Amino acid sequence: MSSTAKISYVIGSLATGGAERQLLELLSRLDRSRFDASLVLFDSKTASRADGLVSQVFSLGIPATENARPTVHRAAVIAAAFGRLVRHFSRLRPDIVHAILPTACALAGPAAKAARVPIVIGSRRSLPAQYRTDDRLPATVEKFSMRFLDRMLGNSAAVTRTIVADDGYPAGRADTIYNGVDTERFKPSNSRRWRDTMGWRPEHVVFGTVANFFHYKRQIDLVVAAAQLRTPFPQARFVLVGQDRGTMPEVRKRISELKLEDVITCVPGTATPEDVFAAIDVYVCPSETEGFSNVLLEAMASGKPLIATDVGGNTELVRDGSNGFIVPVRSPGSIADAAARFLNDAALVAAAGARSRARVEQDFSVARMVERYHQLYSDLLNDRRN
Repeated sequence: MSSTAKISYVIGSLATGGAERQLLELLSRLDRSRFDASLVLFDSKTASRADGLVSQVFSLGIPATENARPTVHRAAVIAAAFGRLVRHFSRLRPDIVHAILPTACALAGPAAKAARVPIVIGSRRSLPAQYRTDDRLPATVEKFSMRFLDRMLGNSAAVTRTIVADDGYPAGRADTIYNGVDTERFKPSNSRRWRDTMGWRPEHVVFGTVANFFHYKRQIDLVVAAAQLRTPFPQARFVLVGQDRGTMPEVRKRISELKLEDVITCVPGTATPEDVFAAIDVYVCPSETEGFSNVLLEAMASGKPLIATDVGGNTELVRDGSNGFIVPVRSPGSIADAAARFLNDAALVAAAGARSRARVEQDFSVARMVERYHQLYSDLLNDRRN
């Protein structure tokens, strides 16, 4: 590449979330000798998180509360933002626009083409079932906007399949770039002090899940599995970490009904998930839908064996019988059966955890993710020039 290429990333905000963390990881490691990064946000409230990582931040002036406004007002705000974005791209003249998440893609794709940006990329980070509702308009807008994108990326093969099979995007222009995990922040040697603060003793085998309490995360299934395990395995303990997004009261009620307060602990979120992973013995993902779970990656990097449902990208991370077990969705009994195998075999816990760490180091590190993006950008730019 003969000169530095300009890349403008577009995302709603940099608030804490999986897609946002992945973008910040990419920006912090992007090769500045080859790529000059700038950023477009819907509003400027989280812009400071990109300090030192991009050459400029442009705000579209779309408030985070806009979705609550009447449709006519919202349409006017979006139309004005679209015009500002076209003018911004026309002034900036980026070589690549890379939009992340459906709303950003729907806005940035047409705007970039209107401004004659040579290469426009979109990224989907979840299965459509996680964010599409009965309202067909957003899905229609998303599918329409995809025709303005030169390349669509999924963060798992499962997500990429939906781009092609469900939305009709050309298979030859759809790629998969897996998420990456910070293998220095999440590692087997991290301190287990959080375990002591929770009161777990050495003989306890702790099963944990880290996910906000949405209905599709199905923490309730782990609670029911815990009830099945309590009598045969009194050493089993469970921790559910996450902010309430609607289902925590239901989960707490079920814990009380099953009289499991002494074996299950609910923790309302954490800023240091690495401490949680260091303290538990086995990670459990009971979700009924997943795109590609950053939390599973973090647990793997921490050297933990996994129990995960057979959805989305989970099977691309968990090799059944190797670094964990794949179980059916909405099947507490299957979770309990898989957990019993770990409870009966400490050597299996250690071996499966070691295989988790080895897989992350080989395929899912942040360095590997950034390398894939570098290659994609370079290939697209070279194709455009040739």
